[in-house]
Amino acid sequence: MKKIILIIGLGLLAGTTLHAQKIFGTRNGKITFTSPTDDDVKAINNEVASRIADNGQVTFSLLMKGFKFKYAEMQEHFNDQYVESTKFPRADFKGNIVNLKDVDFSKDGTYKVSVKGDLTLHGVTKNITVTGTITVKGGKPAARAGFTMLMKDFGVDASSVTEKVSVDIDCIYQ
Repeated sequence: MKKIILIIGLGLLAGTTLHAQKIFGTRNGKITFTSPTDDDVKAINNEVASRIADNGQVTFSLLMKGFKFKYAEMQEHFNDQYVESTKFPRADFKGNIVNLKDVDFSKDGTYKVSVKGDLTLHGVTKNITVTGTITVKGGKPAARAGFTMLMKDFGVDASSVTEKVSVDIDCIYQ
């Protein structure tokens, strides 16, 4: 009797398909921010580390000093006075795709997504929701999203320059 139960159990296990989580990553994602009120407040960071998994987990991590401005003086003010890059060197996001059922990482296409998670910037963590798209081509995803952020929400006093910035995210994963 024990042998029969063991054989049935092994047969069930052999017939079960296990789904291994697939993780895609990049170390050269791009995040750009601009001010709607001041053309000089525009910077780009091309060294964003990001991961996206087919279970819906999404992460971003970047060094604040990685943002490059057109004018060196603006970059200096950004790092020293506004975001205090020495004291708060990183910004991080950890979240999940809310509507994961609408995304097929195994099929080429463009999928609208909503991602909810925690953004940590300047030592302050806030829960945010961002909408964007994931485009799968040849089995590799790319993510694009944009949102507006109030600087004061993260304890950054940049009111002499701008009170909010538009943030654009563009990552191609391997």
